Parts: sequence; structure tokens; C-alpha cells
Amino acid sequence: MAEAALKMTDKDAIRALIDEWVRAAKAADIEAVMACYTNDIRAFDAIAKLEFRGMEAYRAHWKMCMEMMPGAEMIMDVHDLEVEQNGDLAFVHYLSLCGCTDEKGEAQTGWMRATVCCRKTDKGWKIAHEHYSSPFDPETMEIINTR
Repeated sequence: MAEAALKMTDKDAIRALIDEWVRAAKAADIEAVMACYTNDIRAFDAIAKLEFRGMEAYRAHWKMCMEMMPGAEMIMDVHDLEVEQNGDLAFVHYLSLCGCTDEKGEAQTGWMRATVCCRKTDKGWKIAHEHYSSPFDPETMEIINTR
């Protein structure tokens, strides 16, 4: 088999990064989650603060999120993943069914929108910016939880 056929493309590497991030999040492995980010990560998450700047701020947020679900199984299912990449920058967008199982073992989930900007570093592709949001009805302030 030709060596070129075995080489992973940048888009494959970015998809693998997102897969690793999902695996780490589901396993509540904070070190593996944080390994997916650049040191200067800037994140707009759907809960808590308006923004997070830097690895330590986002690590504290992830720790808080994981502590909210002790013993629960995190649900993080990525749908409709698309990658656009040019040179050392890429953006990824997808829909995510997020949540966890409650103490009764029942899934408590909601749909989220995600846009992730990745940068190629000397350690491979890393997430440099992450934006999660949930659509809502501005008249009722209710979260829209359907596709």
C-alpha cells in the first residue's frame, strides 16, 4: 500500500481531535479534555460565564461541570459534523445532543449548536476557540430543544 494512502489528512486529524474530545468528555477525563485545547483557548460556553480565556479558566469551568454530575453518565452525541480547513486554521460546526443520565438512569438532554475553531500547532491540531449555544425563544425565554 502506498505511504500516501496511509497518511492522515488534516481534516481526518481534526475529526479525530473532536472524537477524542467527545470520548474524554463522556469519560469525565478532565486531563484528556484539556489536552484538546490550546493554552490560549477562548470559549463561549452555554452555561456559567459569558466567556472563558485561557487554559486554567476553562479547566475550572470543566471541573465545575463534571462535579455537577457525580456518578452520572455524560451524554455527548455529535451530529452533522462538518470541517472546513485551510492551512493551519480550521473551523468545525455540528449539532450536539448533550446532557447526562439522572439518578433514575433517565437521559436528561438538550440540543446544542457548536462552532469550534482549530489551529495546527507543533503538537498537532488543537481547539483554539469553542462556542456552544442553545437556541431560545426571545418572547418566552424558553430553550428550543428540537432540531
